[in-house]
Order: sequence, then structure tokens, then C-alpha cells
Amino acid sequence: MVWRNGAGSLLFMEARTMQPVKIRILSTTKDEGSEAQASEQKYTGMMTEKGGKYYVIYKEDEQSGLDNTKTTLKWDDEHVIVMRSGSVDHRQEFRRGYVDKSLYQTPYMKIPLTTETSYVYTHFRNGMWQLEMEYTLYHDDKPYGEMKILIEVEKI
Repeated sequence: MVWRNGAGSLLFMEARTMQPVKIRILSTTKDEGSEAQASEQKYTGMMTEKGGKYYVIYKEDEQSGLDNTKTTLKWDDEHVIVMRSGSVDHRQEFRRGYVDKSLYQTPYMKIPLTTETSYVYTHFRNGMWQLEMEYTLYHDDKPYGEMKILIEVEKI
């Protein structure tokens, strides 16, 4: 099985090593001067491990606003990478203290974003992976909001 990430790189996954998984994403956004807004999305996808790194691939839906987009999560003990391709193309890396500059591309525009990660934690417990990230998102060098994301990945 071959997947292409948002940056055009190929990710090779052998179908026999892929395991079906449930994915639950809880996100909280706090814009300056407003109350926190929370959302939850649930997906099914496929997961594999290769060379000490874990990969989950799933398709976004209309609820996320990213219909027709494939998302790949890649992580290890120290960082998480989120790659999207389809209706949007975007690669975002989360590592404690890391500042990631990226380009969020839609069919209509390209939006420069900066992510400053303050917290990343990945752990496996009771048959479930939990990926936690906290970061500040900037657009045009101005803070856009404080973000917290919890991603739970569990084999089906």
C-alpha cells in the first residue's frame, strides 16, 4: 500500500502489517478574549509500526470540515507529525519547545501558520495510545489561539 503525504513524500505501508483502529480526537481552542471551545471527532483508520515510529491513516469527513482529505499521524516518544492531503495539504510537527512554520494549502489560498509547541506526551496504556499536544497557533505572526489536542488510538 502506498500513501502520499501532504508534502509529496511517499509513505510505504504493507497491507499485512496494518491494523484497524478507532480514533478519537478531543480538541480545545481558546482564542484571546473568548471562552474555550471544545470539539470531538471519531474515525476509523489503519495503524502500523515501522522502525520505532507509529503511523495511523484515516479519512476526514464533513464534520471536520476536511471532507476528501486523508490524514496521517506519525509519532514516537518525542514528537507527533500530522500530515494532510486532499481538499487541504498541510504538514504540522509538534515537539516540546519546537516552532514549526508551515503552509496550510486549500484550493483557494495558502495560509502561512506557525505552531509553537509547549507540551507533547505520547504513551501507550491499557491497549490504547494517547497523544497529547498543547501549542500556540500563530497566523501572520499574531497569536490565533491556544490549542490542546488529545488523540486516542485503539485497535478494533
